[in-house]
Amino acid sequence: MDLSYLMIAQQQGAEGIWGTVIMFAVIFLIFWFILIRPQKKEMERHQKLLSGLKKGDQVVTAGGIFGTVKSVDGPVIHLEISRGTKIKIDRQKVQRLQEEFLSDSDDDKDKDKDKDKKDSDDSSDDEDKGHKF
Repeated sequence: MDLSYLMIAQQQGAEGIWGTVIMFAVIFLIFWFILIRPQKKEMERHQKLLSGLKKGDQVVTAGGIFGTVKSVDGPVIHLEISRGTKIKIDRQKVQRLQEEFLSDSDDDKDKDKDKDKKDSDDSSDDEDKGHKF
């Protein structure tokens, strides 16, 4: 029996293994930069927000409740959601500050206005050409 075939097969198998290892390493790096790294940054931002909460901060909870922090007692936050109405929530359920939430909403409104303006410009072009839909 000729052993040269076995030696060639062994060499080709070793090259295939390194290619597979490199491929998995590249896939892991892609996942790291696309999924894991941004999620860690968001978690760090959220922890910084929670540790810096103080009386008078206006916040939005994970459930969408808007309120003003009245006191912080460890893991519990007392929120005033309207005059004379106070609730207790878990500190971890504070999602963001109201100003961040409202600035994100304003950006979305600006995008919607731009889209509506473009749509109305497109429809006026259609009317000028005599097209009706």
